[in-house]
Amino acid sequence: MKKIDETKQAYQSYVNRISREKIPQYESSFAGKEKEYLTEVIDGNWVSEGKFVREFESQLARISGKNYAVAFCNATAALITGMKGLGIGQGDDVIVPSLSHSADPNSIVQVGANPIFADINRRTLCLSVDNIASALTDKTKAVLYVNAYGNTDEIDKVEEFLNLRNIYLINDSAPALNCQFEGRPISSFGAFSILSFYADKTISTGEGGALLTDDQVLVKESNMYKHDGRKERGYDIIDRVGFNFRMTEMQAAVGVAQIERLQEICQQKLAVYHQYQKGFNEFRHVDLLEYHKQCQIVPHRVVIFVEDGERLVKYLVSKGIGARRLFMPMHSQSVYGLSDEKFPNTILAYKEGVCLPSAPTLTAKQISHVFSTVRSYYG
Repeated sequence: MKKIDETKQAYQSYVNRISREKIPQYESSFAGKEKEYLTEVIDGNWVSEGKFVREFESQLARISGKNYAVAFCNATAALITGMKGLGIGQGDDVIVPSLSHSADPNSIVQVGANPIFADINRRTLCLSVDNIASALTDKTKAVLYVNAYGNTDEIDKVEEFLNLRNIYLINDSAPALNCQFEGRPISSFGAFSILSFYADKTISTGEGGALLTDDQVLVKESNMYKHDGRKERGYDIIDRVGFNFRMTEMQAAVGVAQIERLQEICQQKLAVYHQYQKGFNEFRHVDLLEYHKQCQIVPHRVVIFVEDGERLVKYLVSKGIGARRLFMPMHSQSVYGLSDEKFPNTILAYKEGVCLPSAPTLTAKQISHVFSTVRSYYG
């Protein structure tokens, strides 16, 4: 009972903090045909996968530079399903950056494989060829590459390095929709890539994800795992031990409306980033995350680095500004055994990193207020 009470208190504390934020960390932008398409779905009385899911998948494949897209209830489901479809499982090692969302190592464990944590490039917050090479084992079957905050680190060279060793590149491009590297969509790299449509992503369906690939066999396998182990609904033969990982027609209707405004939303996010960039120019206490020079970016977050990220976040939150820290390194999580390996760049990024409010709906006045509050912290 005590643990349940502690959990309730922690959640209530979180709710109270969020409710006091006058400038939220993030909020989605719904200003198109979301309500119109939702009404169409409800009036049609078919709320499971239908025409909007198929249209959503078609548009995602087009944007992402892959032949096929499969919609899921969330991006974690897409990761699990994709890895199972590739045959990754018991006894296999999968390299993953310690600086990642828990969904990445969690999905590796869920398919029976072992997450092998690696350090990151301090400049980009992503894996580099050198990081991967130092983490290779004789059981490495895949690398789960995370495009941190919409950034990348020469993913083309990573793909080439892994192809020469017959190791799969799994591309977590969850926050990188519409981002490009050297003229290619970032999500076009890898045996498969995934996207997320959670509330804080460039386009949102509340929850939701997608798997993207050129491999027709992987699409077939993914669909079976997604549909309870069947080839499709209405088919009685169970070919795999599967899951119910389907997206709803209502989510997809919102997603289609969001894609119609994708360029507008991306431009708004870039405008927010550039205003921050201008405001912090030559401000010696703050460094902005450096995006790779070959990236055409859509910043997932406005990430800055300061001497003590935790203290600055507490100060900003006390002033009603929705600041957050970066992901707590996975190698330091007790569920993964508190690794005693050294990950200096990961630890430094976590110590210094701060995510500032970065919604496409932010006004110039709100961003200016964030500037002035950060400056007041430094006196």
